[in-house]
Amino acid sequence: METEAVLDRFVEGVFHLMLDRHQARVDEMDLTMVQAQALKLLRMGPLSTGKLAAMLGITAPAVTQLTDRLGRKDLIERQAGKSDRRAVIVTVTVKGRRLVDGFRQERVKVFATALTRLSEEDQREVIEALSKILSVLHEAVEPVEDAGSKPSQPTAQASKWTAVEPPGASYTVERVPISPPKRRIRIEWD
Repeated sequence: METEAVLDRFVEGVFHLMLDRHQARVDEMDLTMVQAQALKLLRMGPLSTGKLAAMLGITAPAVTQLTDRLGRKDLIERQAGKSDRRAVIVTVTVKGRRLVDGFRQERVKVFATALTRLSEEDQREVIEALSKILSVLHEAVEPVEDAGSKPSQPTAQASKWTAVEPPGASYTVERVPISPPKRRIRIEWD
């Protein structure tokens, strides 16, 4: 159980550290968390508004409002689709790209600073261990097919982002005390 406790504390610590840092940066840039997530997705490449809405889990009217706001801030551009003029393709602007890259640099900086507190040998061991964990997590996310089995049909979102959950994992939450939120999140209603 010591391993479980260490892993739980590590994941919770990283989650809260990144959430707090990310939220502070988002507030500083006058963005909502959904707007920041949209920029992150668009940084990977242009998307149709329908695909963006699906990936964010929001409605078509909500994605229209979202892209209106990001467009006014000069963080994205909307263009008509080449093959279907009714389709709207959203791309991130240079300003938006720089913003997302700044978020990533801040995240790396947080971990790099923590690593400097370790000896060089410990730093190498941590990096090696994290590399191994990443490869195992990647395998857990990718569906594994038996040679003789029929391929499964997971949803695109599930196969891309979710790992296999061990039985009873959801029950571990009951043992963790719930604390009140540390920050208020601004929600825009227009």
